[in-house]
Amino acid sequence: MKRDIQILMHTHWDREWYFTKDETKVLLRNHMQEVMEYLETNPDTIYILDGQSVMIDDYLELEPEAEDRLRKLITSGSLRVGPWYTQTDLLLVHGESIYRNLYYGIKRAREFGNPMLVGYAPDTFGHASQMPQIYRQFGIDSTFFWRGFSELKAEKSDFIWKGIDGSEIVGVNLATGYQGAKYLENKEDELKNRMKKIMSVLDKYSASNARLIMNGHDQMPIQKNIKEVMTKIQSLYPDDTVRISDFETYVNALDKSELEVVSGELVDSKHARIHRTIGSTRMDIKLLNSEIENKLYNVLEPLAVIGEQAGVLYPHSVIEKVAKILFGTHAHDSIGGCNSDKVNQDIKQRLLNALEMVDTQIELHLRLLTMGDVDNDYTIAVVNALPEKRENQIVTFDMLTRSKSFILYDEEGNTVPYSVISQNQEDAGLIDRQVAARLQDIKVWRTYITVPVKSIEGLSIEYYTYEEVESNDASPEEKQESTIENNFGRVIIKDNQLHYKDLNNNRVYENILSIETGGDDGDSYDYSPPINDWILNSTEAAEINSSVIKTDHYQKMNIKLTMTVPETTQDRENKKANKEVAFTGTLMLYPDDSKLYVNLTHTNHTKDNRYRAVIKTGIQSEQVKVDGYLSSQNKPMYNEQALNIWKEDKWVEKPVSVETAQSFITLKNEESQCTVYTDGLKEYEVLDDRIHLTLFRTFSHLGKRNLVNRPGRPSGIEIETPDNQMLNETFTFRFAIDFKQTDQESKRAKEYLTPLIGYQQKEFNRFNINPRENVTTTHEHLSLELNELTVSAVKLTEEGDLFLRLFNPQETDVTVVLPENSYLATPMEEKISTTNSLTLTPQQIGNLIINR
Repeated sequence: MKRDIQILMHTHWDREWYFTKDETKVLLRNHMQEVMEYLETNPDTIYILDGQSVMIDDYLELEPEAEDRLRKLITSGSLRVGPWYTQTDLLLVHGESIYRNLYYGIKRAREFGNPMLVGYAPDTFGHASQMPQIYRQFGIDSTFFWRGFSELKAEKSDFIWKGIDGSEIVGVNLATGYQGAKYLENKEDELKNRMKKIMSVLDKYSASNARLIMNGHDQMPIQKNIKEVMTKIQSLYPDDTVRISDFETYVNALDKSELEVVSGELVDSKHARIHRTIGSTRMDIKLLNSEIENKLYNVLEPLAVIGEQAGVLYPHSVIEKVAKILFGTHAHDSIGGCNSDKVNQDIKQRLLNALEMVDTQIELHLRLLTMGDVDNDYTIAVVNALPEKRENQIVTFDMLTRSKSFILYDEEGNTVPYSVISQNQEDAGLIDRQVAARLQDIKVWRTYITVPVKSIEGLSIEYYTYEEVESNDASPEEKQESTIENNFGRVIIKDNQLHYKDLNNNRVYENILSIETGGDDGDSYDYSPPINDWILNSTEAAEINSSVIKTDHYQKMNIKLTMTVPETTQDRENKKANKEVAFTGTLMLYPDDSKLYVNLTHTNHTKDNRYRAVIKTGIQSEQVKVDGYLSSQNKPMYNEQALNIWKEDKWVEKPVSVETAQSFITLKNEESQCTVYTDGLKEYEVLDDRIHLTLFRTFSHLGKRNLVNRPGRPSGIEIETPDNQMLNETFTFRFAIDFKQTDQESKRAKEYLTPLIGYQQKEFNRFNINPRENVTTTHEHLSLELNELTVSAVKLTEEGDLFLRLFNPQETDVTVVLPENSYLATPMEEKISTTNSLTLTPQQIGNLIINR
């Protein structure tokens, strides 16, 4: 068979790793100068700029005068950019971040020419099962990748990848890696030996006569003598063709009707490492990223939609800026945390900056919304950020008042009940510098309250007012008790264990929550158990102290779980528990909510360890239901097939049964169900009837060699990273445990991550702002009957239309009726056609534009 040898020239551009993004920006300027000079001299050449449009911005930041020159090369097709904005991780970040990364990547590439519509993700640590549909929606019909493939999926490296909804694209595993033909030799003997190795692999795995030769590597400069090398390759293979090519040409050479069909996630670690436990590396960074994503997608964007109805300008530029900061931290190394300490410090600081921006914009919007045309200056806004009517909710927010007590009123003047969570006195001069500048001594009370909300329309605001009154202490009474309950269940502490009694069927779930700690001999890529591990569980090794607050609107248990653990690896090997550690926090129950809300805080004082929350469900099951990107799916509890063969088959990494979820994990059988809803905690493992939710892990090096689960060379480089021990780092972990039987976990997870928002217009503020004359109160709303569909995004397009993204996590079709002037849309937020209803098949995603 005559082979078609296609050489793809590219560079793989890690913006940061054990080097910083600022170092690579300087190198990129030099790199782009060489690439452009070569392409201008050789206009028949094609060069791939790693599938990420951010390289345009990084280069032009340092050499803006080259914009026209760059545009000519992209327009001509010599230089290929997009579709991503940055090379993102495809398992750990928010599903909306995947959509927005492609949106901004394609948008930026279009400003210079035609984007490369190929799902190029060369070095990502695994690929989610929803990616075929997401790619398809952006007009992308193929993906090229390195990690995640094995012969358990297909015999050939060219295949049809079927997504969880049934969408199909061409999948191409880069069998010799994206770096397989880096720095091709010019000496004939060396080139002959090199090509023999490359071609033997490609001849085995390629499904057509096309052979894809990936000529590039990390930050590799363009190989200027490539044509000379190609001439020599042609002489080695005179019966074959040799040419410079691109991804699209390679796909066109495939007979798609003959390709094998592959389903599910691409996370096998036979030929390349996947690092399945990287989901718990540098949890400070991961939790911070999740906090920003949730605030951006679940709070700021829908709040800004409501604000626009009241006359507050939609903050497009702020949202884009925050999103692009996020994307800059979403590369597999960056969000993975597998970097030098210096780089992780930079990543964390950028995320802190993004958090400040999103928090400030949210607070600014809420302030403006409470400064509209209302008669009473004492205004409170309660916001529903979902486009659905919600009932029997609670909203929690802080009040700042001069008096210790106050009365809330709704818009009709009716008294609104509430319960105090906490109350402290503060110096107003520390809040508002104008108070201190005037030498005023003003004390104020900051009171956190919970307010029941019987009903609130979708995408709407309800306004309250308040009156300060003189009264007795409003703080709730704290009692030394060990039980709380609501309409659904009762939490009991007994024998230093937490138990839950389901009041609907009187079943008792014993020891529902404990903390497990064990050693970690791994590195920034992988947890690895020590050869001599000593695993301790708080069930046997801890003491739980508790106090209880009971009010009409919540019951709260304050807990402190104290246990003594090994401080160092040596202590663990010697079975010496010598360091007292504590997990403090709260367990909350609300009258009309079946979830038990868990909030735990911990400051780390030990090295080389892993901590996990263990949720004992009492439920045995072979499958686990979780959510992925805009989907729900059932995964096997144990990765049996791969684990049975990995040693014999010489996989490069053990395919451990540690998995990733986005926001919920469910175990169920015919009689019972337990769902854990998580806020940023995504790595889990199910053992018997217990869900192990990884809280954090600590370790000493960026890379290590010969780990128990990962034999051979180190991943990354072997440098010490003392920051990864996370000493004195304080973590806050939030999750909820729910024993209610439901098949709507996706909707409940969205509601859990999108609580009602409450805000009081305060007398004292850090910054002063003027009221906006055009800002008014608004009673507009959008309450859609979404049935089982789940909301992913609520925002405005750049043209000012309302954009919604919905998905169907169910196993049957779901239809919803839409308002007038509704349109089916693309994820690029372009209208397709008018519609008065939307039907989504199982796991299908729908994009809508509604003119309001």
